[in-house]
Amino acid sequence: MRVLPVIAVVLVPALVSGQSLGDAAQKERERRQRLKASGTSAQVITEESLKANKGSLANDPGPAVASPSPSPEASPAADAAAPAKAASPTPRAPAVVKPGPPVASEQEWRGRALETRRRIADRQRRYDYVANLRLTPEQAFTDETGKSVPASPENLERARAAAHSALDAAKKDLEDLQEEARRQNVPPGVLR
Repeated sequence: MRVLPVIAVVLVPALVSGQSLGDAAQKERERRQRLKASGTSAQVITEESLKANKGSLANDPGPAVASPSPSPEASPAADAAAPAKAASPTPRAPAVVKPGPPVASEQEWRGRALETRRRIADRQRRYDYVANLRLTPEQAFTDETGKSVPASPENLERARAAAHSALDAAKKDLEDLQEEARRQNVPPGVLR
């Protein structure tokens, strides 16, 4: 008596899964016959279509979709079906990648990043120097060119504003460099 429930537990899933597998195979045969009868064929993915979609996600609705390569088995039935295909929405053309400037080496990117950071550090020191000056009008300070400038409130304010804008410009240069590197697919660790 205990053997019967065990046999039922083992055989029922095997019978059910065999039937669903057979159904799936039959549906696939029917799908292929419909495609063959309509004259369409499966999309052939080539090296060119992969290169055109480089960097895009398969399930992203925004990027361009590679156009299928023409099949060598083109038939008159496929030509007759062409007007019907035109009424349906067509996939977007592959994005055209414009060639940019030559890709710089990793050493060149590191050098540019290092130089930009040095410029930021120099301008930060200059800004800190000018911002922390506490002078009387009889005293003087040196500007960026090395000239001695009387310490009037107007001169100090102009020097502070110039040092601040120079520091902001250097920081902007670093942000621009990072954005350029990102667009050129430079690994993030190279600019650190």
